[in-house]
Amino acid sequence: MLDIKVTMPDFAEIERAAIEDLGRDVTKAMTEATVYLKDLLREEIVGAGMGRRLSQTWRHRVYPDYGKQRFSLEPAGFVWSRAPEIIDAFSRGVTIRPIAGEGYLWIPTKNVPPRRRSGNYASSLGKRPRGTRMSPEEVELTFNAEFIIQKGKRGSLLAFLDLVRSNNKKTYRKPTDIRIKGRKGLEPRAVQRVLMFVLVRQAKMPFRFNLQAAADRAGRYLVSLLS
Repeated sequence: MLDIKVTMPDFAEIERAAIEDLGRDVTKAMTEATVYLKDLLREEIVGAGMGRRLSQTWRHRVYPDYGKQRFSLEPAGFVWSRAPEIIDAFSRGVTIRPIAGEGYLWIPTKNVPPRRRSGNYASSLGKRPRGTRMSPEEVELTFNAEFIIQKGKRGSLLAFLDLVRSNNKKTYRKPTDIRIKGRKGLEPRAVQRVLMFVLVRQAKMPFRFNLQAAADRAGRYLVSLLS
């Protein structure tokens, strides 16, 4: 009579390996879909003409971190912006009003010089990043002049300064006797009333991009990866 011994497989080990393989695939898919969503949102910003600098504020994170060889059957992906107020305003088309509803919003025109250094002037707005337009206080300090306020359309006000063209014909300078009368090698320059700011009671931010559409697209991409 034969004595047959049957070695049973380690079902617990098989189950553990299967779960690990599945967790690895699911976590990898979540990572790809999360990065895909971040890239979509960055493309939305650039496509809306908001610039690459703002688009780079989008960040992402996946839990657990697939790059550290950690897996889960229920991973989570998170995408956020480091400029949430700006993103929210242009994704919902919100209306912006002055603090406490009093006064005006000063909207700079293209004639307002950009800032060269942060914290260059004492301003009630505090330090502002390089590249943004100067605040009204900074403009008055730069040109050493006070605004000339005139009525605009639909209840708005217009803030002007009397300036002269720079030598490059692209920017403006404070009018001086030498600049107005001219000097050796340079022609005299006429004083122009230049619009610097438009003052309004409120401003409606235009609808520039659709965050939900990008999220839905990334969701469909995740499903395709899992399937």
